[in-house]
Amino acid sequence: MRIVFLALGTLALAACGEAPEQAPRTESEVAPDEAAAPEAAADTEDGSQSALANRIPTRFHGAWDYEGGTCAPESDMRMEISSAEILFYESIGIVTGVEHEGYDTVVSLAMEGEGETWEEKIRLSLVDGDGTSRLHTSDGEMPKQVDDYPRMPCP
Repeated sequence: MRIVFLALGTLALAACGEAPEQAPRTESEVAPDEAAAPEAAADTEDGSQSALANRIPTRFHGAWDYEGGTCAPESDMRMEISSAEILFYESIGIVTGVEHEGYDTVVSLAMEGEGETWEEKIRLSLVDGDGTSRLHTSDGEMPKQVDDYPRMPCP
């Protein structure tokens, strides 16, 4: 009986703690079912999809800059990704939709910058190189393309 109480107590304490921050994972580190639908949305009672449907997966979160960049906020290739927006050098994109294509994620954005507004789709992919993940981006309206300016995670 003591073992049952100890086990339940341990589970209760574990449930109270916060999940540790995870580093970006590469395609080889993701289970096949997760790669197909990394953060699938659940249907709500009224038939609409939950807010998770329009969130960028956590593996892309953080600040990224071109491999030759400085990661300074004024770097023109720097981008900061969170679940609901992407901040660029002189613009911001608010997430309006997210689609998963294998391990890639295509994000629809309502963009605003320099007094203008527009819609844009961006494809996000992580590629492992030299033991460090690189963020590759391309036009979300097109099939996956090679990124000539891959980004590294900023410290």
